[in-house]
Amino acid sequence: MNKPLHHPNEQHFLVRWSDLEIAWRMLAAPEKTMHIRDALSASKTLHQSGEAERVIFTIIAATAFLTDDRPASLATLDDFLSSDGSA
Repeated sequence: MNKPLHHPNEQHFLVRWSDLEIAWRMLAAPEKTMHIRDALSASKTLHQSGEAERVIFTIIAATAFLTDDRPASLATLDDFLSSDGSA
């Protein structure tokens, strides 16, 4: 029996890694699509290491980077993923 994907009383949402990758591929600036696998890997690593609370911030940062149409040379994926929010 399949586990339901929607739990109305829970305070979070679920997303499949494959769905996140599809969304990033649709939204990413063309010159940044090569960074999608790195962003997925970083997010999965955080999730698997027990740092699940940081995953959403990594996903948001990666989305900001991937959808930014400025040249990639102005910012790298590592800059976005390692940002402590102080900038």
